[in-house]
Amino acid sequence: MLHLAFRAEPAVRRQFFHKLNPNEDALLVRHISATLGMVRVKLEYHTEFMSCTVFQEEVAADNQEDLVDFLSQNFPMGDVEILVLLKLNLLKSDDDLCVCFPNEQRLYGGILRKGIDVRSGFVPDENGFIQFSMHAKGMTNDEIGRRLQRLVEMETYRTMALLGLPEARKVSAELTNLEKELEDLTRLLGGSTNNTQQESESHFERLSMLSERSNVLATNTRYRFAASLAYAALFEQRLDSLEEEKVGKLQTMSGFLKSRFEPAIATIESTRRRQDTLTNDLSRTLVLLRTRIQLNLAKGNQAQLQSMNKRHDQQLKISQTVEGLSIVAITYYAVGLVSYLLKAAADQSWSPLSETLMTAISVPFVLVIVWALLRRLRKAWENSAP
Repeated sequence: MLHLAFRAEPAVRRQFFHKLNPNEDALLVRHISATLGMVRVKLEYHTEFMSCTVFQEEVAADNQEDLVDFLSQNFPMGDVEILVLLKLNLLKSDDDLCVCFPNEQRLYGGILRKGIDVRSGFVPDENGFIQFSMHAKGMTNDEIGRRLQRLVEMETYRTMALLGLPEARKVSAELTNLEKELEDLTRLLGGSTNNTQQESESHFERLSMLSERSNVLATNTRYRFAASLAYAALFEQRLDSLEEEKVGKLQTMSGFLKSRFEPAIATIESTRRRQDTLTNDLSRTLVLLRTRIQLNLAKGNQAQLQSMNKRHDQQLKISQTVEGLSIVAITYYAVGLVSYLLKAAADQSWSPLSETLMTAISVPFVLVIVWALLRRLRKAWENSAP
């Protein structure tokens, strides 16, 4: 049995499904199984990859078909991105379990759920397939099929989970740079609390650029890391469901795989947590710096208001001075006008006072009248102001 997991464009996926059933809409079907010649083919479409499993039961040696050639002849294998290649041989006795592997290759294995004895070296052969040799002991076909399915899913999910490891390693260097820049900038902000507004705005711009770079990294890796952790959980479930038991001094597959799988997943999880921590640290620093900028602006506004109040007081004093001078000036001109009336009255025989004396007496009265009129006008203007 051969099992492949790969990525393919919709058009290529359609070719795979149409090979088994031309009448099916390949974009709607997610699972199909059919027989081509003497080979049974099963296709499944998953969220981000597609799987193809081909197998044939025991036939005469001269009628056996090379499954690798069968795949290349019937499906567009050159147009897909291969992710997983597995070859599973179901053998007749325990004596044949090691025949498929080179003599110098180290093997791992055990007994799965007290029924299937399994061996594998987890090293690809000349065609790139990781091989499993199995011997079923007194099991029905359905039981064997379930064990094989769990074994295939275990290896598929393991490989899919590890796709996040190269991303984690690539992102780690950039994260280190971002963390160092944030550390330097935080130390700079903490060591100087009397920065000018221009310096604070410059720091805020640097922090905004760091936050943008951090968000781009998180966006580019969020799906891959989340998918890797989900696949890791499925791998653990499938591995546990095999219930592998140790055989002699042979190291079990589960022990071998976990010892190498868990550090890789820990690296992915650690990188994801570093991204979250960096994002939170940047957000807090931005909030603190924004608060500092707002306080600086508030201080500047307060100083500006005080300056405006001072100018207003000066203008008020000037206006009061001008108003007093205006009263004197208006009184002067008003007395000049009144003097013409007083001159005419002084020429009359009944007037006991001279023109000059009458003009002098009128000055206080005119002054009070002008002052009262201007005061009334000023109050009217103040009441009409918004």
